[in-house]
Amino acid sequence: MNETNRTNQAKRPTTIMIGIDRTAATDGGLGFHVKRAEQAIMARKAEALRDLDLTVAQCKVLSFLLGSDVSKSCTQLAREALVTSQTMNGIVKNLEAKGLVDRRISPDHGRVVLASLTPEGVERARRAARLSAEIEQSLREDLSEADYTVLVRLLDRIAEMAPVAGAETLGV
Repeated sequence: MNETNRTNQAKRPTTIMIGIDRTAATDGGLGFHVKRAEQAIMARKAEALRDLDLTVAQCKVLSFLLGSDVSKSCTQLAREALVTSQTMNGIVKNLEAKGLVDRRISPDHGRVVLASLTPEGVERARRAARLSAEIEQSLREDLSEADYTVLVRLLDRIAEMAPVAGAETLGV
């Protein structure tokens, strides 16, 4: 390590914050902070869903199916959940093994597999949705109404700006 790096290293704060090195938090940028918040929320949801024998990803899939009057393909579910089709196939197979989802071949397209909720899947999806809503509400109550409004507005703004900003940086 050269002298400049040693000096810069010495200037960086190294206080630990909730298991996170403060240096990483200050150097990590916006994406780091967004991901850290998301992981904290997902950990809280995962803990609550454990009693229902569900993962957060499985809960998300159940909620997509619960909100639909029709069966959905794994490709449709993957798009909604922002995961690959392969990942979604694994999630749906696990839900089927738990008796929460039925899979069947589409009558219109022989290579498309459709997923739908079983009666037990509907019940578990409703219970999971209630738990998830309670957690979201609890987090919202910990913020003032003004802070919540600003947070949502800023996150929406970042989501809208990020693809454009990335394209400009790449010269697209």
